[in-house]
Amino acid sequence: MAREPIHIGGITVEAGSRGFGFLHVGYLAGRTEVRIPFQVVHGAYDGPTLGLESTLHGWEPMGAEVIRRGMLGVDPKQLHGTVLCLPIANPFSIEFSGQVESAGSRVNPADQLDMNRVWPGKAKNAWLTEQMAYVMWNEIITKCDYLLDFHDGTGSCDEIPVAFPHAFDLNGPGVMQVSGADGTGGGGGRAVTRDYAEGMNKKIRDLAIAFGSSVIWWREETLNPVMISSQGNLNGIATLVVECGGMGIVDETIDQGAVCIHNIMKSLNMLAGAPQLPERQIMVSHYVVYRSLCGGFYLGEPGTRLGVEVRKGQLLGRVVDPITSEVVEECVSPVNGVIVSRRVRLPINPGGYIAHIADTDSILWERSTPALAAGQGG
Repeated sequence: MAREPIHIGGITVEAGSRGFGFLHVGYLAGRTEVRIPFQVVHGAYDGPTLGLESTLHGWEPMGAEVIRRGMLGVDPKQLHGTVLCLPIANPFSIEFSGQVESAGSRVNPADQLDMNRVWPGKAKNAWLTEQMAYVMWNEIITKCDYLLDFHDGTGSCDEIPVAFPHAFDLNGPGVMQVSGADGTGGGGGRAVTRDYAEGMNKKIRDLAIAFGSSVIWWREETLNPVMISSQGNLNGIATLVVECGGMGIVDETIDQGAVCIHNIMKSLNMLAGAPQLPERQIMVSHYVVYRSLCGGFYLGEPGTRLGVEVRKGQLLGRVVDPITSEVVEECVSPVNGVIVSRRVRLPINPGGYIAHIADTDSILWERSTPALAAGQGG
């Protein structure tokens, strides 16, 4: 029996085909329409529904390119299930927040809200960002069984594909109750049973491993329900946060990220074939987001490439005075680990990213397999 067509955002997509459209939200003061682009790849055969979402933050747009390339490699006539894509979930944050020839902003310029702090959105007494989240949540995300939430290394860093599963803390309260000022951040949470939390943790863990990144940062912590990953996991949608690429640069990490999408789809039996895994995967419980203390020009040390292992105390780079050449800060690795993300952009202000480092002294799980994709995972 043929699959039924799918109806979203005013368009109909037949089984075995793909479609593109926009979710209408509203209008700005000058009557500019607020709309969010989406893609539907509706398989010819029954299967799960996978959501792919990117660019909640405008300075992290590379997930949109990963999704675009990943979907180019999917034939809907051979697909089992459906893929619902929101590659540019926060359009104004890439169109209006940056400056000439620069990346966008973390927030929506229309109301200065972070779109990853308003889920599941609101339809009444709501800021624009909350209204946008509400439409995406109800029109797209609640139709998904699984969701990948893409981020990247921002406009200052590049980054290998990495999975950041946010799991339930089985020994804590589980959910943080959040209520923000002036109607924001009121998504709230709901109590879940231990059996539910354990089951969802297993799904998230399986997704993280199937993604096929060389590094996985496993976190069991109190969930913040205004984040899309937490809302998904609280509502039966197994949601995995992933990062890939950065600096607005199309490099080898982008194709690696597209492979990771296909890995997930193969693990869910949506696509035929074996996943393309790196030679080694590690899951760590400790992960360092290393920031500078000083401002100046950042000069990375030769050899501090993505994916390489560094030792605790190893020099990663220096911040120098751009006028006098004085070294104002030596940046050394605080742990033994793998460089997941590293600063590429020269100027730096205090608090700027230097590197993300997966602590190899905190490995929870690892495996080694023959490499099926040269260079996969860095």
